Amino acid sequence: MTAARATADIVVWSDFGGVLTSPLDEALDRVLTAADLPADAFREAVRRVADDLAPGTGCTGDLEALERGRISQAEWGRRVTAALAPRIPRIDLTRFGDHWYDGRLIDTRLLAHLRTVERPGVRIGLLTNSVLEWEPHRQALLHAAAPHLYPGLFDTVIASHVCGLSKPDPRIYAHAEATAGVRPDRCVLIDDVPANCAAALARGWHTIVHTCTDTTIAALDGWLRCR
Repeated sequence: MTAARATADIVVWSDFGGVLTSPLDEALDRVLTAADLPADAFREAVRRVADDLAPGTGCTGDLEALERGRISQAEWGRRVTAALAPRIPRIDLTRFGDHWYDGRLIDTRLLAHLRTVERPGVRIGLLTNSVLEWEPHRQALLHAAAPHLYPGLFDTVIASHVCGLSKPDPRIYAHAEATAGVRPDRCVLIDDVPANCAAALARGWHTIVHTCTDTTIAALDGWLRCR
């Protein structure tokens, strides 16, 4: 990549879960229903596991150790199951990703729109907090949604479990910039988590807090028209 291209290009970075898929709250509700667990009890168990892992992993967020590849899904599931005692979940939490992705749908309209805005000078990237064991599910969803484009849907993919960083850590945005070869002001992030957008904004990125497909498409098109 030449320096001229790195200066000129714009990268539209999209999150995956909750942006290109159905909302995360819906997925969590399905998991909790299948597990027969109250939301508060599950969240408290996950928080306790995160607190226990923090001294050894340096990760403080609820899912950071899992998303940064510091612990396997199987070990995380065993710890959460133990933290839930005396409650016993009706599903195997060591295979959490199977349940997390069950019934998930791709927002094919937003995905297709991202492909239409890609052109010389505008690239599409994926910037996602992800888990190694969940990758087959993500790949299957994308392949089913756009088999004619898969696997070249994104010019650049930044996945937390690969780089060992996760949103909203500022270092993952710096890593994305360096990988794509663009300045912060040439990046726009579409994300459903306001804290992730706030961290990107602090680095000089442009951001779109995703709430629904229509508003995200309108915001993206408006931003690109001004570039």
